[in-house]
Amino acid sequence: MRKATIISAILALAAPLAVINRAESAPKQYSLVVGSLGGTMGRLGAGLADIVNRKAKNFKFSVVPGGGRANPARIGSGGGDIGYSFSNFVANATAGKVPFKKKYPNLRGIAQFWQSCYHQYAAKDQIDAGIRSWKDIVNSKKPLKVGPAKKGTSTEYITRLIVTHYGSSYKDLKKRGYKLNFAGVNGMSRAIRSSQIDFYFHNSGDPNGAGIQAAIGRNLRFLRLEDDAKNMLVKAGFSPCKIPGGIYRGIDKATPSVGANGVLLTTDKMDPSVVYNTLKIIVDNKKFLSGVHKIYKKWKPKSAGKGLGAPLHPGAARFYKE
Repeated sequence: MRKATIISAILALAAPLAVINRAESAPKQYSLVVGSLGGTMGRLGAGLADIVNRKAKNFKFSVVPGGGRANPARIGSGGGDIGYSFSNFVANATAGKVPFKKKYPNLRGIAQFWQSCYHQYAAKDQIDAGIRSWKDIVNSKKPLKVGPAKKGTSTEYITRLIVTHYGSSYKDLKKRGYKLNFAGVNGMSRAIRSSQIDFYFHNSGDPNGAGIQAAIGRNLRFLRLEDDAKNMLVKAGFSPCKIPGGIYRGIDKATPSVGANGVLLTTDKMDPSVVYNTLKIIVDNKKFLSGVHKIYKKWKPKSAGKGLGAPLHPGAARFYKE
């Protein structure tokens, strides 16, 4: 009886230790902050999380919606562990410049993945009616149905800069009878196809699935980016780019626009082994990821550690040295 009691006591003491060991061996969870789930960042993040969760032994990613403009501050303040944004926003967040209210010197870059371009989708009947740029939208005597984009995204930030540049605001447009839609990318694509809106915007890489679907469902064209608006956006940190022709139905020629480098970032607190192994998993599984988005197919690790807007994370530095 005494022997049985002693054994029971030993097992009772060992049980909590077993629980602790299991907890210590469980993969650590990290939040991967993207943009709209149906946009470029959403698709890149979904593919990355999928392959990391299957290949990594000690860590996992869970995808969380966010926005290219808001993500640097969110990650820098601890609201996300790793995520996507654009190099100009990362640089401004690090330095505490507009549109950020404070500095986030703890931000660290991991890799550059793509060049974004500001896409300005417009119904062809509106183009034929003479509405061919944001200047025309703002100056229209007739109220229009417009989708500026989800707030907190890089798209909405660019849109707001343009509207302000032409002496107006969302509040003013609404007062004049304009219908503004601030849905996410997939919502905008559906809305323009069903004629709930006639214009929508998206700062994205190419090809963009939501844009392709929108152009299949309705006769669309791209608005023209006026030189004065383009120069203003370049001064705000964006770079000239061209949307290739032949991707979106009815738009055969390249369209000049502005954009920025799409990057993956984190903070100085992130475990270097997580960053290193994430990059290694991407390289080792490039074929799978290329099926998720062509951006991964075009990605070149040799130049991926440049132009990030923040200092390179030690884990990324180790990867690029090898």
